[in-house]
Amino acid sequence: MRSLRGQSMEETREMKGEIFDIKHFAVHDGPGIRTTIFLKGCPLHCVWCHNPEGMKRGRDLWVKREACIHCGTCVHTCPKQALSFRDGEVSVDRSLCDFCNLCVEKCPSRAMRRIDRMADTKELTELLKREQLFSDVTGGGVTISGGEPLYQPEFLLELLKSMKEAGIDTCIETSMFAPQRVLEEIAPYLDRFLVDIKILDEETHKKYTGVSNRQILSNFRYLAGLGKPILVRVPLIPGITATEENLRGIRSFVDSVDPKLQIELLNFNSFAGTKYRFLDKTYFDEELRAFPKEEFERLCSYVEVR
Repeated sequence: MRSLRGQSMEETREMKGEIFDIKHFAVHDGPGIRTTIFLKGCPLHCVWCHNPEGMKRGRDLWVKREACIHCGTCVHTCPKQALSFRDGEVSVDRSLCDFCNLCVEKCPSRAMRRIDRMADTKELTELLKREQLFSDVTGGGVTISGGEPLYQPEFLLELLKSMKEAGIDTCIETSMFAPQRVLEEIAPYLDRFLVDIKILDEETHKKYTGVSNRQILSNFRYLAGLGKPILVRVPLIPGITATEENLRGIRSFVDSVDPKLQIELLNFNSFAGTKYRFLDKTYFDEELRAFPKEEFERLCSYVEVR
């Protein structure tokens, strides 16, 4: 990634990047009403991932099972015979699919959907400018999420520069798993950070995400030193992240960096497994459910600012 130190904001380049979704009028991705842009690709492999469609870069599609009317149009339309019925549901053989889009175009119920597209910085900035009235009135803006936004560092940098030139409040939701130099480059163009700290113990982190958390914790210390607003977020996964030991450990670590920082717990999403069915995949545990109010409040007590 090229360095931009010493360059002016007028040198923003138009660049294309991979995204898989845009959420309008979001109210849980930072302050105010925001537009959340989801970038594709992630270096982590969290077993519980709630956005599996954003895990890998490249072309892909899914079948929204609840929308499918089982008419067979897509199966008969596919020139590569990549679609078939399996256990009463449409299945995609991605080794045969060439993503010609015929099934998406012909599906009468719009159950077939591409979950990848290329978007350029100018297009996305113009979109945000059209929605700026709502964000300005509520103190909102844009949040870049994923996947992992830092996985497309050059596109992310140009996108943030373009947003800042347009006067848009910028926020990123990130696991921070990237070289520190990436954070050094993007930080001047960010107003706030939503930082995921999932698991404190390194070996447990490796077991459930596939990577060490050393770089993550190191980057957190760097970010905290910048003095910009940071909200730490922990996804609650029963038996994995949602343990007293892990949550108290995260609170202690955050305290060692900046005891004033808030930690927000995100209750388990009981519908996460549905997306895996759309992708012909199996979720790691279909029996998991969100925590009831009393249990959720108990878990929150472990991370309250003392």
